[in-house]
Amino acid sequence: MDSNELILDSELDRTSEARGSSLEQESLWTKLHNHAYLTFMFIGIGLLWPWNCILSASVYFKHDVFHDTTLWAKIFTSSMMTVSTLSSMLFNIWLSRRQHSYSQRVTRGLFWEIVVFFALGVVTLMHTLVPLWLTFAFVLTLVAVSSVATAMTQNGAMAIANVYGSEYSQAVMVGQAIAGVLPSIVLLVISFFSDPSKQSVSGILMYFLTTAIVAIIAVILYRVNKIDARLNSTKSTALVTHTIPFSTLFRKLKYLVLSIFTTFVVTLIFPVFAANIPVKGLPLSDSQFSPLIFSVWNLGDLHGRVLADWPMFRSRRFSPFKTFVYSLCRLLFVPIFFYFSMNTSSAALLAILQDLGYALLQYGFGLTNGHVISISFMKVPEQLASDDEREAAGGFTNIFVSTGLTLGSVVSYLFVFAIGSFKK
Repeated sequence: MDSNELILDSELDRTSEARGSSLEQESLWTKLHNHAYLTFMFIGIGLLWPWNCILSASVYFKHDVFHDTTLWAKIFTSSMMTVSTLSSMLFNIWLSRRQHSYSQRVTRGLFWEIVVFFALGVVTLMHTLVPLWLTFAFVLTLVAVSSVATAMTQNGAMAIANVYGSEYSQAVMVGQAIAGVLPSIVLLVISFFSDPSKQSVSGILMYFLTTAIVAIIAVILYRVNKIDARLNSTKSTALVTHTIPFSTLFRKLKYLVLSIFTTFVVTLIFPVFAANIPVKGLPLSDSQFSPLIFSVWNLGDLHGRVLADWPMFRSRRFSPFKTFVYSLCRLLFVPIFFYFSMNTSSAALLAILQDLGYALLQYGFGLTNGHVISISFMKVPEQLASDDEREAAGGFTNIFVSTGLTLGSVVSYLFVFAIGSFKK
């Protein structure tokens, strides 16, 4: 790297700090009027929306495509989870060692999401024309491609957000939370008017079309607002003269990436409890209570990601080590969840209070999840000395996201059996 490039990099570093701080004291409403912030938020929505869409469609695939009692129906959900988490983790590890072409990764990932969900629409319309095993293999292949595409987009988006500043990392986090809130609220509303397990072909196609539209909007915003104009690593592989060693990144970010890892491992027990703890006193059916709990958790998650932008959490006094301790403290939720999983025969009023207490617990669990994750990602740029390190950190942090989710999914299986034995 010659002297002119060094001068350019130092100027970009100063510019990124100035641009990041320009939104630091602004309200969320003001930030939403900033085109770059809005673009990163839409990219965040596009990161999580595909997975929520696949989850929402899983009941349809098990019932209408694989016919409930077949082997393919029985192993579909577990196979989908395994394929998704493993493909994401392996691809994130591969991407993290290729510290270049971040801008292309954002658009390529979103493009492949569009392709995947149009292909899933074709499967929905034409699955009766091919054997079940072939449909099963094709759907799982599309799940793997979607996971790889999401990893590609997130790798590029977080690298660029790190260069822009911590507010833009938060924008991605808020977008992901929005992608969690909206589908869960829709499912809750549907549960009051029909059986959520009975899904129409038109409804599933609308899920897939909506996902493609979200990805298209994210691509348009990214191109129109020229988000990649400030990135100093759009050079080709041949021009990359060095890479940032993982040892350097871990030394500077160890408490933050361990916070991310720990948070996701602990958080993945939430769906197990949400699906297995029945309503006790509220005038709701279990098919209505479960979507309510998912909605409450997702609202808490969104709230936590917004709260992460408060000055007290952005202060250097709230250090990466304190963030890590905070992530470990979330383990205290686990024994309380087991308490609420007990089948109790309380009086009506106490049963209602138990349901409300459990909903409040899930809200707190969601809030702390969003809070820790957002704080961790927002503090990443502050710990690094150059834009090269910030870009490389995008892929490095994603390794801990995917490994945390993978281990969390394994741990969640153990909790299924633990809850069953605890109820006896």
